[in-house]
Amino acid sequence: MTPKAETTHVLMFHKPLELLCTHQDELGRETVYDRLLPQLPPSLRRLDWHAVGRLDANTTGLLLFTNDGALLHQVTQPKTKLPKTYRVLAKGLLDEPTLQRLRDGVDLTGGLGRSAPAHVTLEEHQKATSWVTVRIHEGKNRQVRRMFLAVDSQVIRLHRTHVGSLALDVEPGAWRALTNAEIERTLHFVPRIIR
Repeated sequence: MTPKAETTHVLMFHKPLELLCTHQDELGRETVYDRLLPQLPPSLRRLDWHAVGRLDANTTGLLLFTNDGALLHQVTQPKTKLPKTYRVLAKGLLDEPTLQRLRDGVDLTGGLGRSAPAHVTLEEHQKATSWVTVRIHEGKNRQVRRMFLAVDSQVIRLHRTHVGSLALDVEPGAWRALTNAEIERTLHFVPRIIR
């Protein structure tokens, strides 16, 4: 982060499909920074922004940005137990025993160990798919996708709706700044204010 203390700023961004969560892509593909930074006013554009966690290219939804390393650390650390909520379109008609396996924790591929207990709710079945809401407190690499693979399903669509109690409320590709009160209430972090 920046060497000098600055006022804490947090932005909510609605990440569209195919944007990468990296500062620069070696293949020249569009990143979240390419899309977000040109939209910001000069006073915000000059700050040293960092994505709070990551969403893979095929995941949409709520992505936070901050200039505060302490907030970045708090929100992304599993020990803080700040939940992340996702809406998932999964392959297959998932039954209650399968959902319970997801709730209890499953062995993840890639040597990532076992997923912690999760809150999993079936929204509805469609022809050969299931809409499911998943709330987790971890952020292992591609965790939600790996969880569904572990129960012989597959994620078709993945959309993050909440971080903590903060709900996504802007259109795809749009952003807004969080108020200090929102940062405290939804992310359980006291923002730094430099006058």
